Amino acid sequence: MSERKTGKAIVSVLAVKAKKDSVRVYLSSGEKLSMSPDSFTEFRLYEGKELSLEEQKKIRAYIDQDEVYQRAMRYLGRELYASTELRRKLLDKGYDSKTVNQVIDRLKKARLLDDAHYAKVFAEDVAELRGIGHNRVLYELRSKGLPDEILSSITFSPEQEKERARLLGESLNRRYGKTPQAKRKMKIYRSLLDKGFDESLAHEVASLAATPDDPAVAQEELERCFNLALVKYERKYQGYDLRNHIYAYLVRKGFPYDQVKDYLEEHL
Repeated sequence: MSERKTGKAIVSVLAVKAKKDSVRVYLSSGEKLSMSPDSFTEFRLYEGKELSLEEQKKIRAYIDQDEVYQRAMRYLGRELYASTELRRKLLDKGYDSKTVNQVIDRLKKARLLDDAHYAKVFAEDVAELRGIGHNRVLYELRSKGLPDEILSSITFSPEQEKERARLLGESLNRRYGKTPQAKRKMKIYRSLLDKGFDESLAHEVASLAATPDDPAVAQEELERCFNLALVKYERKYQGYDLRNHIYAYLVRKGFPYDQVKDYLEEHL
């Protein structure tokens, strides 16, 4: 029976020679294949092995993918990627989409690319390093193209979430130390929301983190802001209008209404 009808091996491996960064495979057809170590290992080639038409086709496909595959492996050697991110990076390098998709599938099959594992690591390690809440975690993972079935499997520790929010709240309180307490509390609250923490937790943490104003510091800051407002508005306004503009400016800065009113009565 002919080889075409049986579909059995039509060429055999004559020799295998290892080079510095590749493996040369010599076939009985006279063809010489240059393969990466990874591709060579995938097919377990040896002298005398017979290759069917289907095997030859698969080997050539892997060889065509080698450059893309090796670049993908270099990326993965430096950091974790979601499959959509890695695909985008490879496409940006100018590789054709068919080859890139084949490489992505190959990496997934070898469990070198695992979106579920990536999501878990991101939710735990990246969230901790960046001090972000679970809403921000899910938003960023979704923007990376991870499907809902993976996102729904991620669990978040309420205790860890609250601790991250507390640490961020205390840091923000120090950063805005000269801002009046009422406005400082609002800044902390909004920052926590932006970082992906739930509204109720953001409100709780902001209320606890925003320490009372130091009277001396608050008075010094009020004087500083008053002088800035005076310079800003006194060239355009006088009397009642000047007072109203300065009053509105100081209130926007977060100083209590009564404190601003008393200060203006004394200094303006």
